[in-house]
Amino acid sequence: MTQPTPFLPDSQEVAKRLTSIIDYVRDCERRVNQGELMELENLDKNVLDLCNSVGALPPEEGKKLESQMAGLIKDLEALANAMRAMARKMDADEQRQKGGR
Repeated sequence: MTQPTPFLPDSQEVAKRLTSIIDYVRDCERRVNQGELMELENLDKNVLDLCNSVGALPPEEGKKLESQMAGLIKDLEALANAMRAMARKMDADEQRQKGGR
């Protein structure tokens, strides 16, 4: 009985997913900075799946995506900072409303 061949992701497909996630994260940051509340329910799973796919690529293919992955990390940090700033603003607004009664 033969063993099934493990799934090896296609580097072009992984690169397209990476670009798509980067675009999404940047859009979310922009929208949060404009005061919009965002639902990021599947972002963590999508990023984890992407990381696993990059890790499953042959080393030379994964290395080609290093700078984009580093950019994704910076974009995720920027999104997290924007969300923390929004949370602080919402807390301050709530405190003002409580104090203003």
